[in-house]
Amino acid sequence: MKILIISGSHSRHLFVHESILKSGADCAAVVMERESAIPFPPVNIAKHDRQNFKNHFEERSRVEKKAYGEIKPKEIFDGIPTMYCTAESLNSINVTNFAKKFSPDMVFIFGPDLIRNPLLNVLPVNRINLHLGLSPWFRGSATLFWPFYFLQPQFAGSTFHQILPEADAGDILHQCRPKLEIGDGIHDVGVKVVIQAKNDLIRLIDSYMTNESLSYSKQKSTGRLFLTSDFEPSHLRVIYDTFQNKIVDSYLNGELGRKIPNLISYFEHK
Repeated sequence: MKILIISGSHSRHLFVHESILKSGADCAAVVMERESAIPFPPVNIAKHDRQNFKNHFEERSRVEKKAYGEIKPKEIFDGIPTMYCTAESLNSINVTNFAKKFSPDMVFIFGPDLIRNPLLNVLPVNRINLHLGLSPWFRGSATLFWPFYFLQPQFAGSTFHQILPEADAGDILHQCRPKLEIGDGIHDVGVKVVIQAKNDLIRLIDSYMTNESLSYSKQKSTGRLFLTSDFEPSHLRVIYDTFQNKIVDSYLNGELGRKIPNLISYFEHK
């Protein structure tokens, strides 16, 4: 069984992909270098928003480092065929030829930019993307942030889906969300989403490795696509100024809406 991994370079991406490397499958990898995990705040914003922005991303880095460690791509992909690329070269002829030569049975994608032609055209039928967000409600960018901004922390989860040229719009294989607990901040939930997704990926890969056919469900609505440009540092005021990063507590105490997402679970049908 041959699995091509297409990964971003952040620790959360490598943490998840480790489970595939330990599955016993014959693997190769394409790794796209991502931006810094702690971005610089935009210029010309209010001093308070600048401090919120700085604290938000530094705290995310601290919580993720504690959960995932400091994983480097060249450490986990050592010993397998690996091609490193940039966002500009991800969908290039060189990467396309690398994937075509490996001829995988499955492709698992987590962390790069959108896969487009010519690369998309040479990938097999089972080309699964892990999206940190529940599609179709939260598609696109920062989709573990927006559920908190809209006071719906119960909508923080992940979606395993087929890739299409459109962002996070493909048929869904599986969705999951973690258990929320009193004291969870926004980044605690983000880490829980990734850990839950990794645990479920292990089960999905096991099903696939035992020659079990994978079944998909069409997305029933287009939902909302969030762009990188939709996020403003002032949005962080809701998380930190209004709720002091205790939105989960407010939800669990019954102070927010109680709507629960109806998820597609691959395992419920097995």
